[in-house]
Amino acid sequence: MLCTLISIWFLKKNPPQNIWKKYLLFNAFTLVIVIGLLIDLISQNTLDFNQISKRLSFVLIPVVFSVASKQTQNLALKTYVFFLTLLSSVLLIAGLVRSVINKDQIIYGNWDSETTERFYQNEMFINWGELSYKRLFFFFDMHPSYYALFSIIAIIILIFTQTIKLKKLLKWSFILIHMIMIIFLSSKTGIISLFIVLLAYLFIGQSNKNRLIGASVVLLLALIIVKTPSTEIRLKSAYKSLKSDGNLLNMSSTSERLALWNSLADLSLKELVVGVGNTGGRDRIVTNTGIDKNMHNQFLQSLLNAGFIGFSLITIFVFLPLFFKRNIFTISLVLIVFVNLLFENMLDRIWGITAISFFYAFIIFGSAEMLNFKSAKN
Repeated sequence: MLCTLISIWFLKKNPPQNIWKKYLLFNAFTLVIVIGLLIDLISQNTLDFNQISKRLSFVLIPVVFSVASKQTQNLALKTYVFFLTLLSSVLLIAGLVRSVINKDQIIYGNWDSETTERFYQNEMFINWGELSYKRLFFFFDMHPSYYALFSIIAIIILIFTQTIKLKKLLKWSFILIHMIMIIFLSSKTGIISLFIVLLAYLFIGQSNKNRLIGASVVLLLALIIVKTPSTEIRLKSAYKSLKSDGNLLNMSSTSERLALWNSLADLSLKELVVGVGNTGGRDRIVTNTGIDKNMHNQFLQSLLNAGFIGFSLITIFVFLPLFFKRNIFTISLVLIVFVNLLFENMLDRIWGITAISFFYAFIIFGSAEMLNFKSAKN
């Protein structure tokens, strides 16, 4: 907040062109939450002002980026990549050490016990549960989908920008660390995002020979992912969910999502057009499905909370960077964010809010030169 106040002082002297128009568009999703609060007020529902306070990133970060120098922006991206790579390395090494020390022991993760026990149905040369998404984050509370998004963004920065100047071997070592992390996290959305980025890299600026080699690597990677125990369990569970009988006691994350999404059919046309509010939306989900969770789809959540206007505003926000900068970095990031918002309410939790608002502010208010793919290739 202090940085923002200082930034506003500098902006008063020499504001960039169209700064306030950009700022209003950037806060399109904040308006979705405000509309939801107004609907709650009219409907006499409980007012959850925490929904606003969590979104300070949307209010503050664009102002800071508007006055930040290119050197500062460059340093911000470097810090992000190097810190996340170091953290991932520590988590993976710690998990590997624990997997050897705790061999043949059943250790529950901080999620459900049923999936944890499946790791031990067959003998393994190490305790694979320690390398699963349930135990990698043993010392802090983190959802695997959010960390997978962070890793994907780091890979996009390393591949599609000129910010991180490293020797080729070191750069691909960084990328490999994040790829391994995504695989072990077993985030279905993260794995989909990883393939999108790798395929984009293969088919942009590569020779036919390199594309053939790259395609072989991608196929090998797909085989490794399918044979990774934690991921194999989740993929099989997702497949079974498509044939689920809807029994809430046996629901996986996939079947829960299907139940949540189908619950919109219970709303009237008026409710879909106008919305039922932030608190009202949460109450309606519990009433219709018996599941005390959000929609696990940011677009449908915005439709439920703020109606057609909310759905339109979130769509505008997601694709907004493409109106200001169209390059491979921007297109990849927007596509990845879009995919993640289809399966998670990323903009309802601090992890997702901060990451997405930071990089969207970088694209819309920051320097375009650092996102030049040709410079990165050269």
